[in-house]
Amino acid sequence: MKVRTYHKNGKAVQFLGYSDIDASNAAKVVMGEVGDVGYFKPRLGTPESIYDWTYVKEITDEDLMKVLGR
Repeated sequence: MKVRTYHKNGKAVQFLGYSDIDASNAAKVVMGEVGDVGYFKPRLGTPESIYDWTYVKEITDEDLMKVLGR
């Protein structure tokens, strides 16, 4: 069985035998981060299944227009 470890803000949780999506969703619930905008990104270069939380910045149409100079 595969163990998946999820890290966010100094907290860690492990799941044994869960599918990738089920473990990711369960980690969000257990860590109380269901409403946060982000995802668990696989940590590269490790033989284990370790995932680190990555925040995603929401961009509005107005923000995009400012960046594009329109």
